Amino acid sequence: MRAVRWLGAALIGVSAIGGSAPGVGAAGEPPRPEQPNAFEHVHALTFDAEGQTLWLGTHGGLFRSEDGRTWRPVALPSKQERHLDVMALVSDPKDPRTLYVGTHEAGVLKTTDGGASWSGINTGLGGADVHGVALDPNVPRKLHALVRGQGGGLYRTSDAGSRWVRVDDGPAGEVKVLTSVNISTGMGGIFLYAGTAEGLLKSPDCF
Repeated sequence: MRAVRWLGAALIGVSAIGGSAPGVGAAGEPPRPEQPNAFEHVHALTFDAEGQTLWLGTHGGLFRSEDGRTWRPVALPSKQERHLDVMALVSDPKDPRTLYVGTHEAGVLKTTDGGASWSGINTGLGGADVHGVALDPNVPRKLHALVRGQGGGLYRTSDAGSRWVRVDDGPAGEVKVLTSVNISTGMGGIFLYAGTAEGLLKSPDCF
């Protein structure tokens, strides 16, 4: 069996927020030797509908790449001095310019212009600590968000984030990833899958 080879990805020192990204020296310089892994705690990875842009969510913020090897930080709106902790990413399968970002401190953020500008879409969410975002592959305006801590639970929006409604308590355990999958069962239907610290959980999306 042929072993899979994993390669590290370099981080460009050009910041969209006017400073250097974590683990980067002056512009154009590679990560410092004492920090071979420039990304701290990678939480999410996705690509746009055209497969042209990769988006990476980390403890140190959001990054993007057009070549899969070099990455640039993306500025997100924050009331804090430090970068937001990006926990989840989901892109619209029909619109390459639309991306949803779940954060540890600021709820759900959305861009409709490929990351040039962002807005918070948190009306109805009970809390700001979002650990999972799932988009219905058949109806992109329908999403679910998993909130932890205060106001915790599973929330749904049917209007692309204009308003969220609480569905239930959500899966037990610490959720690492949430995704919506269209599985052919003969009867149709969408299922929500949650990867947790205890294992993989599934629920029919029949709300």
